[in-house]
Amino acid sequence: MLRLDESEYPVRLRSASRYSLWLEYQAARPVQCAGLFDAMVLETGAHTVELGQCRVIEDSEAPHGAYRLVPMAAIHDFEKLLGEQRVDVLDYSARNLPLILGYKQNVEPAFRDHVADVSYDLSVYRNLFDRLDGEYASEPEHVAGVVRQGIIGQLGEELTACLDGHVERMGEITAGFSKAQHSHHGFYLRKQLWNELLSAPFVARTNLKPRGYAGDSEMMRMCYRNAYEGDSTFGAILHKYSISSPAAQAVRNRRGLIARLVKEHADRIGATADNRLHLLSVACGPASELGDIFAASEDCDRLHYAFLDQDKQALFEAATKVGTIEKRMQKSLSVKFMRDSVRTLLAARELRERWGSFHFIYSMGLFDYLTRPVAEAVLRKLYALLPVGGELAIGNFHVNNPTRRFMDYWLDWPLYYRTEEEFMSFASGLEGADIWVDYDATGVQMLLRVRKTAA
Repeated sequence: MLRLDESEYPVRLRSASRYSLWLEYQAARPVQCAGLFDAMVLETGAHTVELGQCRVIEDSEAPHGAYRLVPMAAIHDFEKLLGEQRVDVLDYSARNLPLILGYKQNVEPAFRDHVADVSYDLSVYRNLFDRLDGEYASEPEHVAGVVRQGIIGQLGEELTACLDGHVERMGEITAGFSKAQHSHHGFYLRKQLWNELLSAPFVARTNLKPRGYAGDSEMMRMCYRNAYEGDSTFGAILHKYSISSPAAQAVRNRRGLIARLVKEHADRIGATADNRLHLLSVACGPASELGDIFAASEDCDRLHYAFLDQDKQALFEAATKVGTIEKRMQKSLSVKFMRDSVRTLLAARELRERWGSFHFIYSMGLFDYLTRPVAEAVLRKLYALLPVGGELAIGNFHVNNPTRRFMDYWLDWPLYYRTEEEFMSFASGLEGADIWVDYDATGVQMLLRVRKTAA
Protein backbone atom coordinates (compact mmCIF):
# COMPACT_ATOMS: atom_id res chain seq x y z
CA MET A 1 0.00 0.00 0.00
CA LEU A 2 1.44 3.36 -1.08
CA ARG A 3 0.53 6.47 0.96
CA LEU A 4 0.47 10.12 -0.06
CA ASP A 5 -1.00 12.74 2.30
CA GLU A 6 -4.18 11.09 3.65
CA SER A 7 -4.75 8.75 0.71
CA GLU A 8 -3.71 5.12 0.17
CA TYR A 9 -3.14 3.41 -3.18
CA PRO A 10 -2.94 -0.37 -3.63
CA VAL A 11 0.00 -1.39 -5.76
CA ARG A 12 1.65 -4.55 -7.08
CA LEU A 13 5.39 -4.89 -6.49
CA ARG A 14 8.04 -7.04 -8.12
CA SER A 15 11.77 -7.35 -7.69
CA ALA A 16 13.73 -4.87 -9.80
CA SER A 17 17.19 -4.69 -8.17
CA ARG A 18 18.74 -5.21 -4.79
CA TYR A 19 17.43 -1.91 -3.42
CA SER A 20 14.47 -1.14 -5.67
CA LEU A 21 11.15 -2.64 -6.80
CA TRP A 22 8.93 -2.41 -9.87
CA LEU A 23 5.60 -0.80 -8.93
CA GLU A 24 2.29 -1.06 -10.77
CA TYR A 25 -0.85 0.78 -9.62
CA GLN A 26 -3.79 -1.59 -9.13
CA ALA A 27 -6.77 0.76 -8.89
CA ALA A 28 -7.06 4.53 -8.61
CA ARG A 29 -3.83 6.35 -9.30
CA PRO A 30 -2.59 9.40 -7.41
CA VAL A 31 -2.36 12.71 -9.20
CA GLN A 32 1.41 12.23 -9.27
CA CYS A 33 2.30 8.70 -10.34
CA ALA A 34 5.98 9.46 -9.85
CA GLY A 35 7.60 11.52 -7.14
CA LEU A 36 8.06 11.51 -3.38
CA PHE A 37 5.59 9.49 -1.29
CA ASP A 38 5.05 9.54 2.45
CA ALA A 39 5.16 5.82 3.14
CA MET A 40 5.01 2.32 1.71
CA VAL A 41 3.74 -0.81 3.47
CA LEU A 42 4.97 -4.04 1.89
CA GLU A 43 3.27 -7.40 2.58
CA THR A 44 5.53 -10.37 1.77
CA GLY A 45 3.57 -13.18 3.40
CA ALA A 46 6.26 -13.69 6.03
CA HIS A 47 6.66 -10.02 6.93
CA THR A 48 4.80 -6.73 6.95
CA VAL A 49 7.47 -4.14 6.25
CA GLU A 50 7.15 -0.39 6.74
CA LEU A 51 9.43 1.23 4.16
CA GLY A 52 8.66 4.80 5.20
CA GLN A 53 9.36 7.63 2.77
CA CYS A 54 10.18 6.49 -0.75
CA ARG A 55 10.51 7.82 -4.25
CA VAL A 56 8.69 6.49 -7.33
CA ILE A 57 10.68 7.05 -10.54
CA GLU A 58 9.79 6.88 -14.21
CA ASP A 59 12.35 4.46 -15.67
CA SER A 60 12.93 3.55 -19.29
CA GLU A 61 13.89 0.03 -18.19
CA ALA A 62 10.60 -0.51 -16.36
CA PRO A 63 8.08 -3.07 -17.64
CA HIS A 64 5.07 -1.57 -19.45
CA GLY A 65 2.93 0.47 -17.06
CA ALA A 66 5.38 0.14 -14.19
CA TYR A 67 7.56 2.55 -12.22
CA ARG A 68 10.66 2.01 -10.11
CA LEU A 69 10.21 2.40 -6.34
CA VAL A 70 13.26 3.24 -4.22
CA PRO A 71 12.94 3.50 -0.41
CA MET A 72 14.65 6.47 1.22
CA ALA A 73 14.05 5.86 4.91
CA ALA A 74 14.23 2.10 5.60
CA ILE A 75 16.52 1.00 2.77
CA HIS A 76 15.85 -2.74 2.61
CA ASP A 77 17.79 -5.38 0.72
CA PHE A 78 14.93 -6.73 -1.40
CA GLU A 79 16.92 -9.72 -2.66
CA LYS A 80 17.12 -11.00 0.91
CA LEU A 81 13.62 -9.88 1.82
CA LEU A 82 11.85 -11.47 -1.14
CA GLY A 83 14.23 -14.34 -1.87
CA GLU A 84 15.19 -15.43 1.64
CA GLN A 85 12.38 -13.85 3.70
CA ARG A 86 15.08 -12.11 5.72
CA VAL A 87 15.02 -8.46 6.78
CA ASP A 88 18.29 -6.60 6.14
CA VAL A 89 18.36 -2.81 6.20
CA LEU A 90 21.21 -0.84 4.59
CA ASP A 91 21.33 1.80 7.29
CA TYR A 92 21.26 -0.67 10.19
CA SER A 93 24.87 -0.01 11.17
CA ALA A 94 24.13 3.72 11.37
CA ARG A 95 21.69 2.99 14.17
CA ASN A 96 24.58 1.58 16.18
CA LEU A 97 26.63 4.75 15.86
CA PRO A 98 26.07 5.89 19.47
CA LEU A 99 27.23 2.48 20.70
CA ILE A 100 30.24 2.41 18.39
CA LEU A 101 31.24 5.98 19.21
CA GLY A 102 30.92 5.15 22.90
CA TYR A 103 33.51 2.39 22.65
CA LYS A 104 36.31 4.85 23.24
CA GLN A 105 34.93 5.77 26.66
CA ASN A 106 36.01 2.43 28.16
CA VAL A 107 39.43 2.19 26.57
CA GLU A 108 42.30 2.12 29.05
CA PRO A 109 44.37 5.34 28.83
CA ALA A 110 47.63 3.41 28.36
CA PHE A 111 46.11 1.49 25.47
CA ARG A 112 44.71 4.67 23.94
CA ASP A 113 48.20 6.21 24.03
CA HIS A 114 49.66 3.03 22.56
CA VAL A 115 47.24 3.06 19.62
CA ALA A 116 47.99 6.73 19.00
CA ASP A 117 51.70 5.90 18.81
CA VAL A 118 51.05 3.01 16.43
CA SER A 119 48.82 5.16 14.24
CA TYR A 120 51.43 7.91 14.05
CA ASP A 121 54.30 5.57 13.21
CA LEU A 122 52.34 3.65 10.57
CA SER A 123 51.19 6.87 8.93
CA VAL A 124 54.81 8.06 8.70
CA TYR A 125 55.97 4.79 7.14
CA ARG A 126 52.99 4.62 4.81
CA ASN A 127 53.52 8.17 3.56
CA LEU A 128 57.20 7.40 2.94
CA PHE A 129 56.54 4.18 1.03
CA ASP A 130 53.66 5.70 -0.94
CA ARG A 131 55.89 8.59 -2.00
CA LEU A 132 58.59 6.16 -3.13
CA ASP A 133 55.99 4.08 -4.99
CA GLY A 134 54.94 7.20 -6.85
CA GLU A 135 58.51 7.89 -7.98
CA TYR A 136 58.75 4.68 -10.02
CA ALA A 137 55.07 4.25 -10.92
CA SER A 138 55.69 4.97 -14.62
CA GLU A 139 58.37 2.29 -14.96
CA PRO A 140 57.63 -0.97 -16.84
CA GLU A 141 56.06 -3.56 -14.58
CA HIS A 142 59.12 -5.82 -14.40
CA VAL A 143 61.35 -2.83 -13.61
CA ALA A 144 58.95 -1.56 -10.95
CA GLY A 145 58.97 -5.01 -9.35
CA VAL A 146 62.74 -4.97 -8.99
CA VAL A 147 62.69 -1.42 -7.60
CA ARG A 148 60.09 -2.46 -5.02
CA GLN A 149 62.25 -5.40 -3.98
CA GLY A 150 65.14 -3.02 -3.50
CA ILE A 151 63.08 -0.66 -1.33
CA ILE A 152 61.82 -3.57 0.76
CA GLY A 153 65.39 -4.78 1.17
CA GLN A 154 66.56 -1.37 2.37
CA LEU A 155 63.63 -0.21 4.51
CA GLY A 156 61.41 -3.22 5.10
CA GLU A 157 63.30 -4.39 8.18
CA GLU A 158 62.78 -1.00 9.83
CA LEU A 159 59.00 -1.24 9.46
CA THR A 160 59.08 -4.86 10.62
CA ALA A 161 61.05 -3.89 13.73
CA CYS A 162 58.58 -1.07 14.38
CA LEU A 163 55.66 -3.53 14.16
CA ASP A 164 57.44 -6.01 16.44
CA GLY A 165 57.95 -3.31 19.07
CA HIS A 166 54.32 -2.20 18.98
CA VAL A 167 52.95 -5.75 19.14
CA GLU A 168 55.22 -6.53 22.09
CA ARG A 169 54.14 -3.34 23.88
CA MET A 170 50.48 -4.17 23.22
CA GLY A 171 50.98 -7.56 24.85
CA GLU A 172 52.41 -5.91 27.96
CA ILE A 173 49.53 -3.43 28.25
CA THR A 174 46.79 -6.02 27.72
CA ALA A 175 48.34 -8.83 29.80
CA GLY A 176 45.75 -8.61 32.57
CA PHE A 177 42.71 -7.96 30.39
CA SER A 178 39.58 -10.08 30.54
CA LYS A 179 38.16 -11.71 27.41
CA ALA A 180 35.63 -8.88 27.12
CA GLN A 181 38.36 -6.26 27.44
CA HIS A 182 40.44 -7.92 24.73
CA SER A 183 37.47 -7.84 22.39
CA HIS A 184 36.63 -4.23 23.27
CA HIS A 185 40.18 -2.91 22.87
CA GLY A 186 40.77 -4.90 19.69
CA PHE A 187 37.72 -3.27 18.14
CA TYR A 188 39.09 0.15 19.10
CA LEU A 189 42.53 -0.56 17.63
CA ARG A 190 41.10 -1.79 14.33
CA LYS A 191 38.90 1.27 13.95
CA GLN A 192 41.89 3.53 14.49
CA LEU A 193 44.15 1.63 12.07
CA TRP A 194 41.48 0.62 9.55
CA ASN A 195 42.99 2.22 6.44
CA GLU A 196 46.43 0.81 7.15
CA LEU A 197 45.02 -2.66 7.83
CA LEU A 198 43.11 -2.71 4.55
CA SER A 199 46.28 -1.97 2.58
CA ALA A 200 47.62 -5.49 3.28
CA PRO A 201 45.71 -8.24 1.42
CA PHE A 202 45.93 -10.84 4.20
CA VAL A 203 45.03 -8.41 6.98
CA ALA A 204 42.20 -6.95 4.92
CA ARG A 205 40.73 -10.39 4.29
CA THR A 206 40.86 -11.49 7.93
CA ASN A 207 39.05 -8.30 8.91
CA LEU A 208 36.50 -8.14 6.09
CA LYS A 209 35.80 -11.90 6.04
CA PRO A 210 34.23 -11.99 2.55
CA ARG A 211 33.06 -15.59 3.08
CA GLY A 212 31.78 -14.86 6.55
CA TYR A 213 34.61 -16.37 8.56
CA ALA A 214 38.34 -16.07 9.18
CA GLY A 215 40.63 -18.83 7.99
CA ASP A 216 39.00 -19.34 4.59
CA SER A 217 40.80 -21.12 1.77
CA GLU A 218 42.18 -17.93 0.20
CA MET A 219 43.74 -16.90 3.54
CA MET A 220 45.33 -20.35 3.73
CA ARG A 221 46.76 -19.98 0.22
CA MET A 222 48.23 -16.60 1.19
CA CYS A 223 49.93 -18.30 4.13
CA TYR A 224 51.28 -21.06 1.91
CA ARG A 225 52.60 -18.63 -0.72
CA ASN A 226 54.39 -16.64 2.03
CA ALA A 227 55.28 -13.78 -0.32
CA TYR A 228 55.13 -9.99 -0.48
CA GLU A 229 51.68 -9.18 -1.91
CA GLY A 230 49.75 -5.93 -2.24
CA ASP A 231 49.23 -2.90 -4.41
CA SER A 232 51.60 -0.78 -2.32
CA THR A 233 54.99 -1.42 -0.78
CA PHE A 234 53.66 -0.54 2.67
CA GLY A 235 50.77 -2.98 2.27
CA ALA A 236 53.11 -5.69 0.94
CA ILE A 237 55.38 -5.39 4.00
CA LEU A 238 52.44 -5.51 6.43
CA HIS A 239 51.06 -8.50 4.52
CA LYS A 240 54.39 -10.34 4.70
CA TYR A 241 54.77 -9.46 8.37
CA SER A 242 51.44 -11.14 9.13
CA ILE A 243 52.15 -14.34 7.20
CA SER A 244 55.69 -14.62 8.59
CA SER A 245 54.43 -14.96 12.16
CA PRO A 246 54.88 -18.18 14.19
CA ALA A 247 51.16 -18.94 13.77
CA ALA A 248 51.38 -18.66 9.98
CA GLN A 249 54.50 -20.84 9.97
CA ALA A 250 52.61 -23.42 12.02
CA VAL A 251 49.91 -23.46 9.33
CA ARG A 252 52.59 -24.21 6.74
CA ASN A 253 54.26 -26.83 8.95
CA ARG A 254 51.11 -28.83 9.56
CA ARG A 255 50.83 -29.67 5.87
CA GLY A 256 54.04 -31.63 6.11
CA LEU A 257 52.96 -33.25 9.38
CA ILE A 258 49.74 -34.54 7.83
CA ALA A 259 51.52 -35.78 4.71
CA ARG A 260 53.96 -37.74 6.87
CA LEU A 261 51.16 -39.28 8.95
CA VAL A 262 49.21 -40.31 5.85
CA LYS A 263 52.27 -42.05 4.40
CA GLU A 264 53.03 -43.78 7.72
CA HIS A 265 49.47 -45.06 8.01
CA ALA A 266 49.37 -46.22 4.39
CA ASP A 267 52.59 -48.16 5.01
CA ARG A 268 51.22 -49.56 8.27
CA ILE A 269 48.20 -51.17 6.61
CA GLY A 270 50.12 -52.09 3.48
CA ALA A 271 47.84 -49.98 1.28
CA THR A 272 47.57 -51.09 -2.36
CA ALA A 273 45.16 -50.56 -5.26
CA ASP A 274 43.12 -53.48 -3.90
CA ASN A 275 43.37 -52.33 -0.29
CA ARG A 276 43.26 -48.55 -0.36
CA LEU A 277 43.81 -46.36 2.66
CA HIS A 278 40.52 -44.52 3.22
CA LEU A 279 41.07 -40.92 4.32
CA LEU A 280 38.68 -38.19 5.48
CA SER A 281 39.73 -34.52 5.60
CA VAL A 282 37.28 -32.56 7.79
CA ALA A 283 36.96 -28.83 6.99
CA CYS A 284 39.30 -29.59 4.10
CA GLY A 285 39.61 -26.05 2.69
CA PRO A 286 41.61 -25.96 -0.55
CA ALA A 287 43.34 -29.27 0.34
CA SER A 288 46.77 -27.80 -0.36
CA GLU A 289 48.41 -30.69 1.49
CA LEU A 290 47.56 -33.00 -1.42
CA GLY A 291 50.61 -31.75 -3.26
CA ASP A 292 52.73 -33.18 -0.42
CA ILE A 293 50.69 -36.39 -0.04
CA PHE A 294 50.55 -37.43 -3.71
CA ALA A 295 54.29 -37.28 -4.22
CA ALA A 296 54.65 -40.43 -6.34
CA SER A 297 52.59 -42.30 -8.90
CA GLU A 298 51.87 -45.23 -6.56
CA ASP A 299 50.21 -42.86 -4.07
CA CYS A 300 47.40 -42.36 -6.58
CA ASP A 301 46.68 -46.10 -6.53
CA ARG A 302 46.62 -46.75 -2.82
CA LEU A 303 44.64 -43.81 -1.39
CA HIS A 304 40.90 -43.03 -1.38
CA TYR A 305 40.06 -39.50 -0.22
CA ALA A 306 36.85 -37.96 1.10
CA PHE A 307 36.76 -34.18 1.49
CA LEU A 308 34.27 -32.52 3.84
CA ASP A 309 33.63 -28.78 4.05
CA GLN A 310 30.66 -26.43 4.46
CA ASP A 311 32.12 -23.91 1.99
CA LYS A 312 31.30 -24.88 -1.60
CA GLN A 313 34.08 -22.60 -2.88
CA ALA A 314 36.59 -24.50 -0.74
CA LEU A 315 35.34 -27.81 -2.16
CA PHE A 316 35.66 -26.41 -5.67
CA GLU A 317 39.24 -25.42 -4.93
CA ALA A 318 39.96 -28.86 -3.48
CA ALA A 319 38.53 -30.42 -6.66
CA THR A 320 40.75 -28.12 -8.72
CA LYS A 321 43.76 -29.32 -6.70
CA VAL A 322 42.77 -32.91 -7.39
CA GLY A 323 42.56 -32.13 -11.11
CA THR A 324 46.01 -30.57 -11.07
CA ILE A 325 47.50 -33.68 -9.45
CA GLU A 326 45.70 -35.99 -11.89
CA LYS A 327 47.12 -34.02 -14.79
CA ARG A 328 50.63 -34.09 -13.33
CA MET A 329 50.49 -37.80 -12.49
CA GLN A 330 48.50 -38.82 -15.60
CA LYS A 331 46.27 -40.88 -13.29
CA SER A 332 42.79 -40.58 -11.80
CA LEU A 333 42.45 -40.18 -8.05
CA SER A 334 39.78 -41.94 -6.02
CA VAL A 335 37.98 -39.03 -4.31
CA LYS A 336 34.62 -38.01 -2.88
CA PHE A 337 33.39 -34.50 -2.00
CA MET A 338 30.84 -33.88 0.76
CA ARG A 339 29.33 -30.51 1.57
CA ASP A 340 28.23 -30.52 5.20
CA SER A 341 28.65 -28.38 8.30
CA VAL A 342 29.49 -29.26 11.89
CA ARG A 343 25.82 -28.77 12.72
CA THR A 344 24.66 -31.36 10.20
CA LEU A 345 27.50 -33.68 11.19
CA LEU A 346 26.32 -33.63 14.80
CA ALA A 347 22.64 -33.98 13.88
CA ALA A 348 23.13 -36.86 11.44
CA ARG A 349 22.33 -40.36 12.61
CA GLU A 350 24.00 -43.50 11.28
CA LEU A 351 26.85 -41.43 9.93
CA ARG A 352 28.96 -44.53 9.31
CA GLU A 353 26.24 -46.00 7.11
CA ARG A 354 26.14 -42.79 5.07
CA TRP A 355 29.87 -42.11 4.73
CA GLY A 356 31.53 -45.43 5.45
CA SER A 357 34.57 -45.92 7.68
CA PHE A 358 38.01 -44.36 7.37
CA HIS A 359 41.44 -45.58 8.36
CA PHE A 360 42.72 -42.04 8.93
CA ILE A 361 40.73 -38.87 9.66
CA TYR A 362 42.28 -35.47 10.10
CA SER A 363 41.17 -31.90 10.65
CA MET A 364 43.84 -29.24 10.73
CA GLY A 365 41.98 -26.02 11.60
CA LEU A 366 38.38 -26.74 12.56
CA PHE A 367 38.71 -27.31 16.31
CA ASP A 368 40.25 -23.85 16.88
CA TYR A 369 36.73 -22.48 16.31
CA LEU A 370 34.73 -24.99 18.39
CA THR A 371 33.66 -24.65 22.01
CA ARG A 372 34.56 -27.55 24.27
CA PRO A 373 31.12 -29.25 24.19
CA VAL A 374 30.94 -29.06 20.40
CA ALA A 375 34.56 -30.16 19.98
CA GLU A 376 34.00 -33.21 22.19
CA ALA A 377 30.81 -34.12 20.32
CA VAL A 378 32.52 -33.82 16.92
CA LEU A 379 35.44 -35.91 18.16
CA ARG A 380 33.07 -38.70 19.26
CA LYS A 381 31.33 -38.64 15.87
CA LEU A 382 34.62 -38.89 14.00
CA TYR A 383 36.00 -41.59 16.31
CA ALA A 384 32.96 -43.73 15.55
CA LEU A 385 33.98 -43.73 11.86
CA LEU A 386 37.30 -45.45 12.60
CA PRO A 387 37.87 -49.20 12.36
CA VAL A 388 40.16 -50.83 14.90
CA GLY A 389 43.66 -49.57 14.12
CA GLY A 390 42.33 -46.33 12.63
CA GLU A 391 43.56 -42.92 13.72
CA LEU A 392 42.41 -39.34 14.21
CA ALA A 393 44.76 -36.37 13.92
CA ILE A 394 43.08 -33.17 15.11
CA GLY A 395 44.76 -29.76 15.08
CA ASN A 396 44.44 -26.97 17.62
CA PHE A 397 46.63 -23.95 18.40
CA HIS A 398 48.44 -23.98 21.72
CA VAL A 399 47.51 -21.45 24.37
CA ASN A 400 51.06 -20.07 24.26
CA ASN A 401 50.84 -19.02 20.60
CA PRO A 402 53.12 -15.93 20.49
CA THR A 403 51.02 -14.50 17.65
CA ARG A 404 47.82 -14.71 19.68
CA ARG A 405 47.31 -11.04 20.53
CA PHE A 406 48.32 -9.89 17.06
CA MET A 407 45.66 -12.23 15.67
CA ASP A 408 43.08 -11.05 18.20
CA TYR A 409 43.71 -7.32 17.86
CA TRP A 410 45.05 -6.68 14.37
CA LEU A 411 43.54 -9.54 12.39
CA ASP A 412 40.21 -9.89 14.23
CA TRP A 413 40.90 -13.62 14.35
CA PRO A 414 40.13 -14.97 17.83
CA LEU A 415 40.45 -18.73 18.39
CA TYR A 416 39.85 -21.24 21.16
CA TYR A 417 43.37 -21.91 22.42
CA ARG A 418 44.10 -24.98 24.54
CA THR A 419 46.74 -26.61 26.67
CA GLU A 420 47.92 -30.18 26.02
CA GLU A 421 46.01 -31.45 29.04
CA GLU A 422 42.77 -29.77 28.02
CA PHE A 423 43.09 -30.98 24.45
CA MET A 424 43.74 -34.57 25.48
CA SER A 425 40.80 -34.50 27.88
CA PHE A 426 38.45 -34.14 24.90
CA ALA A 427 39.18 -37.78 24.06
CA SER A 428 39.23 -39.13 27.63
CA GLY A 429 35.80 -40.75 27.31
CA LEU A 430 36.53 -42.64 24.09
CA GLU A 431 36.67 -46.41 24.63
CA GLY A 432 39.65 -48.34 23.35
CA ALA A 433 41.64 -45.20 22.52
CA ASP A 434 45.35 -44.46 22.76
CA ILE A 435 45.78 -40.68 23.08
CA TRP A 436 48.80 -38.41 22.72
CA VAL A 437 49.77 -34.97 21.37
CA ASP A 438 52.30 -34.07 18.68
CA TYR A 439 53.61 -30.61 17.80
CA ASP A 440 54.97 -28.78 14.80
CA ALA A 441 58.43 -27.19 14.96
CA THR A 442 57.07 -23.86 16.29
CA GLY A 443 55.15 -25.50 19.14
CA VAL A 444 52.10 -23.46 18.13
CA GLN A 445 50.30 -26.25 16.29
CA MET A 446 49.21 -29.22 18.38
CA LEU A 447 47.95 -32.44 16.83
CA LEU A 448 45.75 -34.60 19.03
CA ARG A 449 46.46 -38.19 18.00
CA VAL A 450 43.81 -40.79 18.80
CA ARG A 451 44.27 -44.43 17.74
CA LYS A 452 41.42 -46.93 18.12
CA THR A 453 42.94 -50.09 19.61
CA ALA A 454 39.70 -51.95 20.37
CA ALA A 455 36.12 -52.00 19.10
